[in-house]
Amino acid sequence: MAALLSAGAALGCSKAKPEAGSWVGDIVTTSDFESVQGWVPGASSISRDHARSGRFADRVDASHEFGLTFQLPLAQASVHTLSGLDIEAWTYLSSLEAPATLQVEVWAHGPGQDPAPLYSEGLLLREQVSDSCKWTKVNKRFALRPGMPGEANLRIFLWSRGGAKPVYLDDIRIKALE
Repeated sequence: MAALLSAGAALGCSKAKPEAGSWVGDIVTTSDFESVQGWVPGASSISRDHARSGRFADRVDASHEFGLTFQLPLAQASVHTLSGLDIEAWTYLSSLEAPATLQVEVWAHGPGQDPAPLYSEGLLLREQVSDSCKWTKVNKRFALRPGMPGEANLRIFLWSRGGAKPVYLDDIRIKALE
């Protein structure tokens, strides 16, 4: 019996090598927008109108084209080389016609370089929302291009894309994919 327990314990502690693009356990960031540390620019898009948890959520509308931006050099986003990100958040759309996206971008940044996008992809929120005026969980995996420099800036933000109706984002969790 002790041998079986010992073998079972060894199996439980062993880690299989994750497949490429699998979550490896690194949380890049989480935010409920009660504290905006790590998110730039100023907090003008933070709203008390509709929050899923706490008192605040990020908002875009006709007056706020871009929400807060999470920004970090790729090399600092994870202890592993990133092949992608798994992003989960809650969104509240005032209209199912809202064109807002949760945007992920990587920009070149370094001495003698003009800032230029190396990667840009968004999650069109209405594609995962069936009811307006209701908090809905959304999720997407973003596959990054291999070989992007570690000093390139990872940027994640809510973008209205010209929509006038308010769109809210709350309780975001960003995981690293190896």
